[in-house]
Amino acid sequence: MRRFFVLSIATTLLGGCSCQGTSGQSSSSIDAGPASPQQVSPPQAVQPPPAPPREPTAFEKATQLHAQGRLSGESGNFEQALTFFQQAHELAPEWPLPVYDTGLTYILMGDIPKALGFYEQVDKMAPEGFSDTKRVIECLRREKAGRVPKGTFRKFIDAMRSKDQESFEKKLEELTRTAPNFYPAWRELISYGKDLDEQDRRLAKALALKPDAESKGELLIYKSTLLRRRGKEEEARKLLQSLVEDPQSTKNTVIRAKEALTFTLPP
Repeated sequence: MRRFFVLSIATTLLGGCSCQGTSGQSSSSIDAGPASPQQVSPPQAVQPPPAPPREPTAFEKATQLHAQGRLSGESGNFEQALTFFQQAHELAPEWPLPVYDTGLTYILMGDIPKALGFYEQVDKMAPEGFSDTKRVIECLRREKAGRVPKGTFRKFIDAMRSKDQESFEKKLEELTRTAPNFYPAWRELISYGKDLDEQDRRLAKALALKPDAESKGELLIYKSTLLRRRGKEEEARKLLQSLVEDPQSTKNTVIRAKEALTFTLPP
C-alpha cells in the first residue's frame, strides 16, 4: 500500500534562454598589388544582433519563486519560505501548489489552525482533490478539536520522512500508542502485519475510526486484496463492485475499484 502523505510534488523549473555568440572570421589573400577599380571586395554579410532574452511568463516566475520557497523550507527558514510561496501565489493565483506548501509549512511550524485554513483554501481551488488535501484536512480538524493529541500530525510527517522501513514502522507503532485514534498510522501499519489475521485487525481498527472518504475507499479496496489472499474471490468482487456503485464513493475510489476488478481479479 502506498504511503498516505505526499511530502513533495515534483516541480519543473523553466529556465531562461541563452544566446550563443558568433565566432570571429579569418580570411587569407594573395598580395597581387594595388586593386584596380574593378577589383572591389564583395560586401561582408552583416550579422544580426542576438535576440534579447525572452521575458519569463508570470507562471514561470511563480514556479521559480515556489522552488526558492521549497529550498528555504528544507533549510529550516520557514518565514522566508512563506514569503516565497505568497509571492508565487500572487503571480499564479489559480495554482494550488504554493498554497498547499504554505499549509505544510505551517504544520512544520506547529500552527495547526493556520495550516488548516490554507488546506481548506486548496480544497476550494481544487474541489475534485489535490494531492492528499482532503485527508490532511480531516486529520487537522481532528487535531484542532482535540480528538488526537497536539502535534500528532507533525510526528506523522516525521515518520513519513523515514529513510528505512524499520524506522518507519517503529515510529508508526509509537503513534498508535500515543495517539490511538489517529487512523493514518493504523492505515500505514496494515501491510506490516505478520500475517493476514493481524493485517485484518489493523484494517478493522482504521475503519472503526471513521476515516475520510478517500481513505475509507482505499482501505476497503485493500480489504478486497486480503479477501483474495484467503481465497474469497467472489466476496472480494462484490465488495469492489459495491464501491463502484456507491454514490458516496470518491472519484479516485471508483477508478481504483474498477482497476482492481479489471486487472487484479480474474474475469
